[in-house]
Amino acid sequence: MLKVGLVGMGGMGWFHARRYVQLPNVRIAAIADIIPERLEAKEAVQINIAAGEEAYDFSQVARYGEGMDLIEQAEVDVVDICLPTYLHAPYSIAALKAGRHVLCEKPMALTPADADLMVTAAEDADRLLMIAQVLRFWPEYRFLAQTIGNGTYGALRSLNMWRKGGRPLWSPGNWFLDPALSGGMVLDLHIHDVDFINATLGTPDQIYATGRLSEGAKSYDVVHACFSYEDGPQVHMHAGWSAVQIPFMAGFEAWFDRALLVYDRGELQAFVGPERIETSVPEIQSGDGYQEEIAYFLNCVETGTRPDLCSPRSTRDSLALIAQELQGIES
Repeated sequence: MLKVGLVGMGGMGWFHARRYVQLPNVRIAAIADIIPERLEAKEAVQINIAAGEEAYDFSQVARYGEGMDLIEQAEVDVVDICLPTYLHAPYSIAALKAGRHVLCEKPMALTPADADLMVTAAEDADRLLMIAQVLRFWPEYRFLAQTIGNGTYGALRSLNMWRKGGRPLWSPGNWFLDPALSGGMVLDLHIHDVDFINATLGTPDQIYATGRLSEGAKSYDVVHACFSYEDGPQVHMHAGWSAVQIPFMAGFEAWFDRALLVYDRGELQAFVGPERIETSVPEIQSGDGYQEEIAYFLNCVETGTRPDLCSPRSTRDSLALIAQELQGIES
């Protein structure tokens, strides 16, 4: 049975913890957080998406007030890093050098250069590293990727993706709102869709992007990006943090030769009638994206298989696409 150490018991730490306890081949052996009350692990830290399940009893796990101590001292096979973005690279590299396999929350790092250091550390240590880019494992998005790949509805001609929510005011010290610590909205929200496009369609031939700085924002809080592929689809992505609090929303519209596939408000529909409105509900593989990504990574660790569905080099390339967008916005 694999033993996991969770570093960071904020909102995403709780999301990951609840998925581990639902899997048969792993147990949480240690947790770490610099906020003492979080080490009591009595209730989930709320974020912009509902957690759903009841709190889990962590009374029997080892506790550390600093993640580096867990990495150095805890008897674990895997370190799961759910820390603020600016800490992803140093903690991942430390864990890899200590001989642990690492699952790290998205985004991979603040910059492609930091991500390169993480990739090198994993290769040098001969340990597995995967970034938890959950859309690659989300049922509706996996269906979209498969549909693009197998040509069920013909060629993909155009794809519109969106992702939005209120400004994240729940983080300690408001670190989410400091781009030096979080990367801002583009690395909190927008990275999801960019990574999905990179994983599904590859590097675009042309990138065009615009961004908006709202009053009080320290980084672009609204972005529109267009990716164009020679002899391929046009892709538009819109992401933003609203100045007023709104429910988290995400979805897509995929325009194929023979269908319009729409995912909105948690519902997936295919419009397939050429002469009149005709809809169908595609059959998709059920599951929870968070649990699927964790289960996939643990299987890779158990079997000694590289996580090709979400390789660290590919998630590094997603960061590079964001960097190109930002260059385009600023120029």
